[in-house]
Amino acid sequence: MKVMTIGRGTIGGRLARLRQEAGHDVEELGRGGDDASDADAVLVAVPRAQISAALGEVGGLEGKVAIDATNSFPSRHGKFGFYA
Repeated sequence: MKVMTIGRGTIGGRLARLRQEAGHDVEELGRGGDDASDADAVLVAVPRAQISAALGEVGGLEGKVAIDATNSFPSRHGKFGFYA
């Protein structure tokens, strides 16, 4: 399986390495973006406040399986916080 990982930080980088060790073809994207047309799945591991900007730099996302690793939790007031 070919997995495109958007985000090279602690979460995205570690999940990419684990998938590579499991035998998957993994490509990691940073801030520059790229094309995900050849990917079977896309892992999104960026801060919640940066999701739109990060996905805006990636083409070929239509019809892809998305794995959300952003970990956006509601605040104590019940609203979702935006992390910088």
